[in-house]
Amino acid sequence: MTKQKQLALQIRSRLALRDMTQKQLGKALGLGHAALSARMNGHKDFTFTELMKTAEVLGVSLRDLLPADEKEAHR
Repeated sequence: MTKQKQLALQIRSRLALRDMTQKQLGKALGLGHAALSARMNGHKDFTFTELMKTAEVLGVSLRDLLPADEKEAHR
């Protein structure tokens, strides 16, 4: 599984825990359906700013969203 897909899976999981929809996340990020879908399907990378805002909206740290191997690289 690619890192982008792992990230998207982590975001989906956090959305479910917060009972939020992708549409709500997209609105918070200022992204339309197609733009968020491209990111959530691994076709386009999230920008750093988008990831920071996503973490804020989900009430987690950026580190909580990163794939496991990325967390190790940032220790």
